[in-house]
Amino acid sequence: MFKKIVTLILVLFVGGIISACSGSERNSAGYYLVDPRFSDLYERLQGEKTIGPPISNKKYLSGTNLEKQYFEGVVMIYDPDHSPRYYLDPVGIEAGFSDLPNQQPENPGVKYLNGFVIPVEFSHFYDQMGGDRWVGLPLTRARLNPDKGRVEQYFENMGFFRFEDDPPGTVHLMPYGLWKCAGECSQYPGVQNAGISSSEVEEIQSPFGEAIARFGTSFTGDAISSAYRAADGSIEQIFKNVVLFQDPESPLGVSLRPVSSLLKRVDQNYQIRQIDAGDYFRELENGNGYYIPAYFMEYIDRYFGFGISGEPITQLEEIRDGVSQQCFENYCLLFDAAAGEGQQVRILPQGQKYKEEFYRDAGKPKTETPLVRNIQMDIWEQMPQISSQEKQQIGACVHEEGTPLTNVQAFIKINPEGQDSSTFFFDPTDSGGCAFLELEPIQAANGTTVDYQVCFQSLGDQEYCKKDSYLIWGNTDNEITNLPAETADEETVLEPVVALDVWELYPQLSSSEFQEVGACAHLDNQPQQNLDAQLFLETPHDGVISYQSSPTDQGGCAFFKLDPVNANNGETIPYQVCFTNKYGEKFCERDSFLIWGNP
Repeated sequence: MFKKIVTLILVLFVGGIISACSGSERNSAGYYLVDPRFSDLYERLQGEKTIGPPISNKKYLSGTNLEKQYFEGVVMIYDPDHSPRYYLDPVGIEAGFSDLPNQQPENPGVKYLNGFVIPVEFSHFYDQMGGDRWVGLPLTRARLNPDKGRVEQYFENMGFFRFEDDPPGTVHLMPYGLWKCAGECSQYPGVQNAGISSSEVEEIQSPFGEAIARFGTSFTGDAISSAYRAADGSIEQIFKNVVLFQDPESPLGVSLRPVSSLLKRVDQNYQIRQIDAGDYFRELENGNGYYIPAYFMEYIDRYFGFGISGEPITQLEEIRDGVSQQCFENYCLLFDAAAGEGQQVRILPQGQKYKEEFYRDAGKPKTETPLVRNIQMDIWEQMPQISSQEKQQIGACVHEEGTPLTNVQAFIKINPEGQDSSTFFFDPTDSGGCAFLELEPIQAANGTTVDYQVCFQSLGDQEYCKKDSYLIWGNTDNEITNLPAETADEETVLEPVVALDVWELYPQLSSSEFQEVGACAHLDNQPQQNLDAQLFLETPHDGVISYQSSPTDQGGCAFFKLDPVNANNGETIPYQVCFTNKYGEKFCERDSFLIWGNP
């Protein structure tokens, strides 16, 4: 499970490769034949049932001795001059598929390659298809695509997906061959049955990968739509906080839609520059404009200035006690005086409202009923892999327009693979909009997936639900037992559980920037004060560096400011925060952040 939800960003450059698909010879039935050059490899990769039929004749690349043939799921290449002579075209790399890496799992039985966890069913299929020799290394996490109801993971040479209702062991291939050979293969008679429509091919051609890496998902929020062609003809994608669209004139190649303006947040009550005023004044016309507080200016400067935020369109206004808001053309910012250090300024989620009013679902008529409330949910499990002897803790939070919803009732439905489902209820959400539930151990074999769904009630006419899963792993042969039967003479005693929450201010930052880390400890949902707090930072060149914080405050939290880390772009920096109570008991939690943005 991934707590911070970040959305998969896909970039596919098809310019210059359509010519590689030139030629249109077909057999009389309208389908192509497997060229004898590639027939053995075609059978090795399970033939038509897995990689699909051929969608071109064999091609000769001009100026080289290379030979190539396109299939629905892969592109095969033969190079007589180099070893290995046969290989698959790395379409995933050319497409720019990328993602933030997973934290390395503690369980050595989980397949972890190139910084990414490969889920158990994808892992089995990965091995069947030849591992990194033919599939290549993973380029992204495994992520749920809610628009298509499937889990997806992208590799160098192939892309995997499985639908939520697929039987165990079923895995499909993304049509890498169709994407690569977009020109000729769009005429292939079987394209309508290839598992991806022409509009979906276009959907993959999104230019946002580099921009997301530079902005970070803490700025954009998770993707809530696939990339699609907007009314003005540009490629657009909606995220929780902002909307990106293709803009060739922008240095990044993308710009932000003026979401705040489109949602009519403009007030046009200009302010007049005052002598000796402390805040920055942004003049818009004839000496009129808006004052912007220093904490918002710091945020704007961090995310590439007014070219990204747009001009201010409202004054700073207090929207509730201790919380202020100011809107700019492309996003709105909130300041929460009661929030912890480093968490006071955040971006207002406006993507869902934009989606309800402006989303063009790849040209399809809109049939879904618009949501009445802008509800955001976040669910997670404490341990993504767990044995049958351990208790699992599930957390769930609910917000509306970024504001926590308190005293909301939630329930969870647990459905272990091959077993009956069970339903349990959380306590009502606390002041942070969150609730927690401890689950008893589940008796199941290693590799069993435990699906669960959390639903919040009493939020209008509909329930708001979200799904996730975790894996049973780490059992030895004698550890899977039936739970002991309860007797009338024995009383079950639940041991208190210390829940830790750790986060960093910047999921990605450069080697010249300071990082800030926050960590909180709760026991039975009560904040634990006066705990000693220490952070251990694992750097690639300077070894482990330790930081000491002040004891936890009234909220059970401690904060650290970390010096810039000497590392290269793309390097993951792990860290561990440990709390120690007065009895000397230690509680630790690991996390990591990414170095990115170095020149």
